[in-house]
Amino acid sequence: MLAAATLLSQHRESHDILKKLIWNEEKLNIMLDTRFDLHTVIDNGDVDQFSFNGQTLKVWFVGEVYPGIRYRVRHRLNRSQIPTTRDNLSGATDHAWIAFDIGRRWTLTAGKQSVQLGTYEYDYNPADVYLSTMVNDDFDGHKIGVDAAYTFLGQTLHLQVVNSDSPQFADENHQNKAMAATVLWEGNLCNGALRTRWAYSAFQHSKSKFYQWATLGTQLNIRSFTAELDYYQGNRMMDYSSLVGLTDEYRYVQDQSAAITVKYVIDRWHPFVKGTWNKRYDKWYDQTAYESWGIQGVVEFYPFRPDVLKDLRFHLVYSYAQTDFKDRFSSLDSHDTHTILIGLRWLFKVK
Repeated sequence: MLAAATLLSQHRESHDILKKLIWNEEKLNIMLDTRFDLHTVIDNGDVDQFSFNGQTLKVWFVGEVYPGIRYRVRHRLNRSQIPTTRDNLSGATDHAWIAFDIGRRWTLTAGKQSVQLGTYEYDYNPADVYLSTMVNDDFDGHKIGVDAAYTFLGQTLHLQVVNSDSPQFADENHQNKAMAATVLWEGNLCNGALRTRWAYSAFQHSKSKFYQWATLGTQLNIRSFTAELDYYQGNRMMDYSSLVGLTDEYRYVQDQSAAITVKYVIDRWHPFVKGTWNKRYDKWYDQTAYESWGIQGVVEFYPFRPDVLKDLRFHLVYSYAQTDFKDRFSSLDSHDTHTILIGLRWLFKVK
């Protein structure tokens, strides 16, 4: 009888906690994150794609369960739900973490989270990126681990340790024990006029080998004007066989990417331009495989002011990208790609 009474008490307590969680706005917020486009791609003069496309469909659960204790779960509904071997979470789950404020300066975050690379492009919600650099587009950037952040004088320093089990980094025989470490400086200078996201990362490949990355982002803010300069450089294993006609295989490469973005806000209109550059150097061939560059023009329009609709926008995007093959692949024809996007983006609060 005592055991039954204890079990009933525990069940009732759990029910009360769940009820408070569901109805307390601070404790539970549910958001739906969407972007849909009419997507047109013209590659070397041929229409390669003309279709409606669901670029983003995510659900967010966020809240503060107790002062100084926050959580976030962000899950993609348009990706494979199959769990990965090591962390036993679906690859569609970007975030599943809880953060603890320790005093006024320290925050400890544990769970699945974004790898703390630098740059501003990488820090944006993917639904807000139209023309991506090569590194940002294919970097495996959501891993389970811990992050310690220290804030002082408007600056934040992060030290993060996560699993390094991606085929981009870990040797097949070391995947279950490889780790990665990142140090990130989120800088705030001149009262926010100049901001930084500069990081150094080391991803374990084998017992004694690490792949190192430098990722640097600098942002300039002057009233309604924003300019961003991003740069990535690092080593990893990548399969680019479909692009150059090789037999399927991962190869040891050094990748570099850079982007410059200039934005201006005019009331409900947000126009911006962006340029990108990428280079892939095959370290086994000791040759450059290819280089590419791109440019885009974007106009975003936010027609509504009420809170429930304020994040609904329409966008029109035109981008051009050219890929030139080098050295042993120089006989391949360049790729000239025109992309046009006409779409709708809405991040709205369900509860």
